Amino acid sequence: MAELPLKLRDLLVYRRKSTIHFSDFVNNLLEEPSTHLHTSSSIISSAIKFFGHEIVIRSGEPVISYNVFKDPFSNGINAVFGQEYCIKQILDIIESADKEVGPNRGIILVGPPASGKTYVVDLIIRALEEYTKQVSVRLYTFFFRFENEDGSRCVEVHSSFHHNPLLLFPTLMQKTDGNLSRPRQELFDHINQQQGEQTLLIPSFYQNANLDKKTLDILEELLSNPKNEGMSLFEILEKYVRVEEIAFSGAQAHGISNIDDMQHLRVRVNPQDLSAEDMGIVNEHLPGKSLRYYEGSIIGSNRGILHIHDAFGVNGERIRESDYKPLLMLLGSGRVSFESTQTAVDSTVILTTNIEEMELLDHQLTSSKLLDRIEKVPVNYLLDASSETDILRRDLANMREKYDVDPNLLRIASYYSVMTRLLPPMRKKFPSSWSQRKIELYLNITPEQKLFIYSAYAEDPVNTIKKLPHWHPFRNEAMRLGLNLNDEDSFQDQISNHPESVNLRDSGLFSEEDLRLIDDEFMRDLWKEHYPNEGRNGISIRQLQNVMRNTMASSDGLKVHVGIFLSQLNRIITEGPDLHHWLEIDTRYTRKRKPILDRSVGRYDLQEGEGDYGDFQGLVRVVRAIYFHIIRKEITVCTVDRDPRQIEADLRRYLQYALLARAQRNRAFAHVMVPRFTFIDPNSGTKVDEPDYNYMKSMERVMEPEMDEESFRQMIAQKFLDLQSSGELVLEGNRTIINSRNDNLLNCFAQEYSRALSHRKIEEEINPEVLHNAFFHKLNDQNHYKSIDPGVQKLVETIITNMNQRFGYSRSIALTTIVYALRKDIIHFKEILS
Repeated sequence: MAELPLKLRDLLVYRRKSTIHFSDFVNNLLEEPSTHLHTSSSIISSAIKFFGHEIVIRSGEPVISYNVFKDPFSNGINAVFGQEYCIKQILDIIESADKEVGPNRGIILVGPPASGKTYVVDLIIRALEEYTKQVSVRLYTFFFRFENEDGSRCVEVHSSFHHNPLLLFPTLMQKTDGNLSRPRQELFDHINQQQGEQTLLIPSFYQNANLDKKTLDILEELLSNPKNEGMSLFEILEKYVRVEEIAFSGAQAHGISNIDDMQHLRVRVNPQDLSAEDMGIVNEHLPGKSLRYYEGSIIGSNRGILHIHDAFGVNGERIRESDYKPLLMLLGSGRVSFESTQTAVDSTVILTTNIEEMELLDHQLTSSKLLDRIEKVPVNYLLDASSETDILRRDLANMREKYDVDPNLLRIASYYSVMTRLLPPMRKKFPSSWSQRKIELYLNITPEQKLFIYSAYAEDPVNTIKKLPHWHPFRNEAMRLGLNLNDEDSFQDQISNHPESVNLRDSGLFSEEDLRLIDDEFMRDLWKEHYPNEGRNGISIRQLQNVMRNTMASSDGLKVHVGIFLSQLNRIITEGPDLHHWLEIDTRYTRKRKPILDRSVGRYDLQEGEGDYGDFQGLVRVVRAIYFHIIRKEITVCTVDRDPRQIEADLRRYLQYALLARAQRNRAFAHVMVPRFTFIDPNSGTKVDEPDYNYMKSMERVMEPEMDEESFRQMIAQKFLDLQSSGELVLEGNRTIINSRNDNLLNCFAQEYSRALSHRKIEEEINPEVLHNAFFHKLNDQNHYKSIDPGVQKLVETIITNMNQRFGYSRSIALTTIVYALRKDIIHFKEILS
């Protein structure tokens, strides 16, 4: 045998765990009873929670995001993004079964194709496999060990059910005096006597479950064997039974079964295949007994999970009751039938199917018995563009390695896909506390506004959580995880914000009045209105990936630009629903409502009904306008080329001066208000109690050149005071605006900050038209470009470098994007340079 380095040998040091006698198992049970009473539901719940969690805020609603669904097993290859509500429902059903607060039901994940249903179940299975291998987890089963006379050879006989050794205690037994006893119940009574006041809840499965026929036959034969005459059941178990630790395995169908055909639910009984020598040993202990071996997905899933993939898809035909009859018994009585007997099975059943197959089952007259035993959990397409982008980024990673990809491509693709799935607000009843203006805003929310609300950045997640009503289910969920919502220190570090979440103020789609009305309750109600129907239609992630691949094929083989993607969308829509079925939408949500009003997205106007819900052609124009808004902002920031921190400091100084000016105007209270807004200049260290009107005018010419300076100043000061009094804006400690840093001021004044970012004051004379043409020359005529004024060339290179460093563009894509923006009149350097 070739010698291997010691470290390589260490990679494969696994050895079979040692077995213990039945008495040792009983002692362990008495010492730690709770660890020996796992049911399938409790172990699945523990496995999901074992890998940790985060808190995310979606549409004003906090929800737990379990880390196991990030796929820590395969570096995120099969990660599930944005399905926290679906996963919460699954976990709620599993935990209700564990607490035995209702009947044991199957879980059926229903959704359109490619919505991530199978990934969810696969990751639960992977979690089970890894969790049951942990040192801290103990799952036991048993087998029979038969030895020859001199002990030199033995035969092990295992049960396919992998029963818990607890079940070796009979539920009912006749004692030698003829009286009946209940050994298992007496064992549980003894355990609870040891617990004192802390009564242990014994799962009803363990109180009533029975062993399979083969195991019972072996025990009966051993008791009646003359070799064992006079031995009690305990002595038989001590002599012949060995207890071993097990771990679940999907590959071996140990505690986990994966099937795609209901025919595999039926149990197959096969003879045990033994050599002549081994059969001789067995016959010494079980004379004349023929051993059988049971196979089947239900048996393999005992103590774990049974996953039926595409449960009701049978070649497009309706499924027959005879196909799922074993499932009816499993979900109805928790048993499986074979050899004229029934054996208790503890299995959590999860089925996956698409909407069309589920609807076929719903309309079958004979399906009511099954429908009563399963609970539907919707798994729709994502409505959160940030999570959709995560999926594209993962699945198209190879594209991004091989091609020079526009950094906005995946985001714009996600924006479009989500908008195709949205449904219009049609609510009839509103909370009595809502104003008429808030109701009108709700009913007139446009697809692009809804897109950004669903992907919105939570400005104050701690406050969102603390203000939840007392009945909110998140409170109970947090309590189960040991989180105290009255103590923000216990959960603040677990709050996760997606780095690409959108600030509603920065989207340019909402007025200040709109933003004040869009609170957590507004966002929650908007999301709940069409649940679970929103996300059932529209383009799927697989179809979107096909569009992306076509985009690559239509590129020059090197660069992939957003403009090519938008052209591909227009081509697909022209081809129509005959080739692309997702272009069809259920008109019941659009036919009885007035078309959406004309509006502007960024600087681009849309006519009445254009870009409405379900108007896939119009939504291309909407997403194009959003893209134009994004690149206008990016190019402007890169042209201005100022440190954002300095611009923030300028904005804070302006606000401080505006409040001082307002305080001075209010002469009756100036003696109180002026000291309140007096500040220490961080640059000079001097006390400032007078506003600098020249400074304010220079800022006002940038932020709102068309508005009267005094009116704008008063409006901004009032906005600050309103935000502060409502609690939406909280400064750091007792600091002034100019000295506060750890606050949300930039979120509250995102529009003003954006305008300040879009202005460049340059010392040298740069002709905007020459700068405009320089980019075209750099792209198309390098010789001409080199002859341009060096100052202009320097500015061109600076802008491209900033695009590269600040927003992740390659220099080539940056140049292409700037030329595209100039050609489409998206930016005008004359407006930026002064």
